[in-house]
Amino acid sequence: MNISIEYTDSILSVSNSVLKHFNADYGYATLPELDAILSKNYKNVVLMIVDCMGTSIIKRNLPQDSFLNQHILKNISSVFPPTTAAATTTFHSGLPPICSGWIGWMCYFEQYNKIIELFRNTEFYSGKPSCEPAPAETLIKYDSIYSKIIKKNPEVEYYKIFPPFDPNGVQSFEQMCDKITEVTKKNSNRKIISAYWTEPDHSIHQYGTQASEIKKILKDIENQIIKMNEKIEDTVVIISADHGAVDVEEIYLNSYPDVCKTFIRPPALEARFVTFFVKPNQRDCFKNMFQTYFGDDFVLFNKSDFLLSGILGPGPIHDAVPAMIGDFVAIAVKNKSLRYSTEDRVFSLLKADHAGYTPDEMTVPLIVLEGR
Repeated sequence: MNISIEYTDSILSVSNSVLKHFNADYGYATLPELDAILSKNYKNVVLMIVDCMGTSIIKRNLPQDSFLNQHILKNISSVFPPTTAAATTTFHSGLPPICSGWIGWMCYFEQYNKIIELFRNTEFYSGKPSCEPAPAETLIKYDSIYSKIIKKNPEVEYYKIFPPFDPNGVQSFEQMCDKITEVTKKNSNRKIISAYWTEPDHSIHQYGTQASEIKKILKDIENQIIKMNEKIEDTVVIISADHGAVDVEEIYLNSYPDVCKTFIRPPALEARFVTFFVKPNQRDCFKNMFQTYFGDDFVLFNKSDFLLSGILGPGPIHDAVPAMIGDFVAIAVKNKSLRYSTEDRVFSLLKADHAGYTPDEMTVPLIVLEGR
């Protein structure tokens, strides 16, 4: 199966359109449709990311004539892998995963010989805090599009409106929308506002993509956006998602001891985008077993073919990436996920997941609201 990602019509293009609008340096294709709207020179530009609100999530949980459905300018691609660590970083950095080094939820760092959960700086398979400096703040630290914009435009004000995990975070999506409205009216200066919300991602993992809980969350998100849109002036709000999701059937690799015996260390990255570190004398054996057990649901690459494929995007390979990629990479193309547990950490089953190569995971909406 040929896996190809359209990076010139993607969330990477969104962040590069924003950079272009503020005359900051950008290195990738922009979206002409978004460029045309930004050229109207609104005083305030809001970039809002709603986690896991992919196109299929909206279409299946809100009526066709709903506000969000009616305001989709176009559907675009996420980056690969379509997962929070990689995709939100693309929004905030203007870089594809191959260049940022943010290629999965939990990545292997040879400097520490550990698989580290990037956002939490914990050892993934034990849940214990990592003692070393956080790789996110050292080895794969990036310059955000917002710092580039402010550097080029010192008169522009930057505001970050995030959930409670941020030191100044808001407690609800309603508060987020209220805060955006408040900031846009604060003064007459030009502003760039970054907003991010964790739902419906968390609940989709727990309940599945079409549960009643998801419909309720999306309806509330939509209602708050409508209220905000009625109040803002001289503001363009760009709303998108980092990825979508699919309902999944989880497979525990621990149930395949013959496969696990070939591992040097546990798998890394994601459950639907998995890298395997395999004993040198077991690589042919691993490949044959994987194709037998999982070949109908995953596409398997060796390391060199994967790094040359362009799946992680165009541009130079970040120094940290080659070590993150083991001897093989498996990409889900149907509804299966591959999990692995240790004595220190057993994971609860998820009803839905992402990071694989399906349209429901890869396709996200570009919603644009123009507040006059």
